[in-house]
Amino acid sequence: MLRWAPLNSSRRRNWLATSTPVTLKLEPRADRRRHLQALRRDGRLPGIVYGHNVDAVTVVVDGREFVKAFQKVGRNQLVDLRLGDEPVRKALIREVQRSPRDGNLLHVDFYQVNLTEKIESEVPIEIEGEVELVSKGEADLQRGLHVLKVECLPTDLPPVITVDVSGLKEIDDEIRVKDLRIPPGCEILDEPDDLIVKVAAHREEVEEVAPAPAAAEVPTVGETEAPAEPGAEGEAPTES
Repeated sequence: MLRWAPLNSSRRRNWLATSTPVTLKLEPRADRRRHLQALRRDGRLPGIVYGHNVDAVTVVVDGREFVKAFQKVGRNQLVDLRLGDEPVRKALIREVQRSPRDGNLLHVDFYQVNLTEKIESEVPIEIEGEVELVSKGEADLQRGLHVLKVECLPTDLPPVITVDVSGLKEIDDEIRVKDLRIPPGCEILDEPDDLIVKVAAHREEVEEVAPAPAAAEVPTVGETEAPAEPGAEGEAPTES
């Protein structure tokens, strides 16, 4: 079955700096609901391509090729979709469904973009540098947001937004959204005062006093709910 292990953001950013566009070959899938398990057993992944003013089309993609592409571009970099003899479709990998039971891939949504039309997307935040107080064990680095919501043209969408924390010197020094350098062509949609990182004093640990021993209690039947059984393997969203 199909799985993946995504690249970390720095490796993906370095790969994007020197790479050619990622291309995925798709095939149309006329039968939307039947034989999905057979497709997956054969190493193929069902999916859908949709977008603003774009007619949705159900597709199938080679699972191994998809995994390789996803490891390179993630959810916020463009991929070229080739569907038969049609012109190349520029798209983002918008959603990847996995089985809640075993993590196997079930379905993928591609969002086709218009290169002249702005889109909203989430971009991961990557922390760079060291805070001396944190390195010495004298403070903690408190994280706020881990991703930023941005609006920009698809070609201006950055793979990550880097935040350098080496300038934080004292307790309570912080970086908020309003302090960031905005990537060219991007507008950040988060609130300006939303916290990114903060140098925080160590929390004092309160010693817990063990309670006095009590007589052993016999649990009553039905006193504790049994854990729910794992749900059935998820299916792809209904496509119309």
